Amino acid sequence: MPHSLETLGLKIPHIYLPENTRALDTWCVIACDQYTSDPAYWENVERTVGDQPSTLKMVLPEVYLGTEKQQARVEETYRTMQRYLDSGILRELPCGCILTQRTLPDGKRVRTGLVISMDLERYSYESDAKTLVRVTEGTIPARIPPRLAIREKASLELPHIMVLFDDPERTVLEPLAETHASFETVYDADLGFGMGHIAGYFVPESKMGGVQKALSALYDALPKGEGDPMLYAMGDGNHSFATAKAHWENIKKTLTPEQQATPPARFALCELVNIHDDSLLFEPIHRALFQVPGEAVQELAEAMDADIADQPVEGKRCMPFVCGAQAGVFVFRKETDRLDAALADDGISVLMQAHPEISVDYIHGEKETLALGARPNQMGLLLKVVQKDELFPLVSRYGALPRKSFSMGEADEKRCYLEAKRIV
Repeated sequence: MPHSLETLGLKIPHIYLPENTRALDTWCVIACDQYTSDPAYWENVERTVGDQPSTLKMVLPEVYLGTEKQQARVEETYRTMQRYLDSGILRELPCGCILTQRTLPDGKRVRTGLVISMDLERYSYESDAKTLVRVTEGTIPARIPPRLAIREKASLELPHIMVLFDDPERTVLEPLAETHASFETVYDADLGFGMGHIAGYFVPESKMGGVQKALSALYDALPKGEGDPMLYAMGDGNHSFATAKAHWENIKKTLTPEQQATPPARFALCELVNIHDDSLLFEPIHRALFQVPGEAVQELAEAMDADIADQPVEGKRCMPFVCGAQAGVFVFRKETDRLDAALADDGISVLMQAHPEISVDYIHGEKETLALGARPNQMGLLLKVVQKDELFPLVSRYGALPRKSFSMGEADEKRCYLEAKRIV
């Protein structure tokens, strides 16, 4: 018999969609934590959306955090949510999920997902928590309060959260996707702002048995020990999920144990995606150091327990670097299954203690990192990518990975805001 949805940490939601699903080019906007250093991007979104209904008016792009626009925009989110509900711009679907097929901006890759609610009681953003849903990277507590201030007064949530599960045999979502023509199409439209195309199919609660059975089999195959087995891992939207958790913990304090079972704030809307979906591209995030003194290469090598060589050494783990005119590799003296990001960040931390003037940035792209590192008094470290089949075992063993350990695609491939769910 399959496990209950409660055991699997899930709940079938009532999802809200825009009444006009043909206008997704202005309704949908990218996750609020993208393009945070590019105000021009968000200014263009503002101009393009204009007076049309849009999720832009129900979220706070983080580019506005700390600016004079922040409070006014926050207050506008509450008013817009209620206005969209009252006027019918948002319509409620029957109890069910949405199977999504997102054609990414390259026009070639299609990501399959399932929009569903996840039980926040089965999640913790503590890095060593043994919960059913686990963080993959460390949570920055300072990023929660601004989001929490919005959620505390909001009537709706709009997720850009993507939660991964480990299904190499493709038993959970792929069979559902093969039968998508049998489900009602609830949206099928081009997205704006270079985000590609998206189609969604309504999956009623009565048709979720196959997903439930397949997830139960994955759950049963997991090693059991202290706490819950790791069935899910955060992909994108970790801080939004952490904010939902913090909000629920605040509400929970006001409820009796009996009342805690069903409040809508206990369940966060997200998109479930198989980590083995062909559309997901894991990419490394490299390190660039600035204001680097001349002796830093040798000091960093010692901090990482590594030697310096001109080229990779066969049979040894190596990390390429460039520092001004010097280029080579760090050759690690000991074998370890720790990630490059952990080894590099530990070494950089030691280096920065000795040289507080050094700063670090996280860079996408090998060429960009090498170009930065080749400048005077700068250094670039090239890190290896985390493989898909490594992520779950690493998180299960070590807990949350170092910040900026990997990236899942470019900004325009991230989940966009589209669906909503009540949280009050």
